[in-house]
Amino acid sequence: MSTRAEPIAKPKKGIAKSGGAWTDRDNQTGRVMMVKVAEKGKVTILLRTVTGVPSGERSKMLENIRKGLPFKAIEALEKAYGAPRKELAEALSITISTLTRRKKEGRLHADESDRVARLARLKDEALEMMQGNDEAAIQWLHTPLEILSNETPMGHASTEMGARDVEDLIGRTRHGVFS
Repeated sequence: MSTRAEPIAKPKKGIAKSGGAWTDRDNQTGRVMMVKVAEKGKVTILLRTVTGVPSGERSKMLENIRKGLPFKAIEALEKAYGAPRKELAEALSITISTLTRRKKEGRLHADESDRVARLARLKDEALEMMQGNDEAAIQWLHTPLEILSNETPMGHASTEMGARDVEDLIGRTRHGVFS
């Protein structure tokens, strides 16, 4: 009998493929960085899209968020969430008048950009949870859930703490942990 303890399983690192979806996780934290979903020859990666960093390099994403994302990031979120600007503004905690000013300026402020990246990341995680089914991910993000005090996941994520609740819920759902 060996006294050396062997690990039962090794954690996955890098890109993992499953069905029509690919997930890229941060090797240090294990958190989902982005989800790529093959969709009629098209690849969807919302966090990469809104931050403007096709390589997925986190330091470059952070740099872009700090200097402020271009307004087109808002438009990408609207399209990805299938949500009108007013609903998206509420989830981002940005008034419509401020969004109108940012559209004229062409750029968001750093704190607003951070919230945009947060919602993009949640959409990518919901998409992964739904195994690449975009319609199911959007429906889930817009459905009030009792576990979130009857708020939608999108609305609950209007704060960092709320977003972490939604991320935890996604993780528990993906791993079959119901509470």
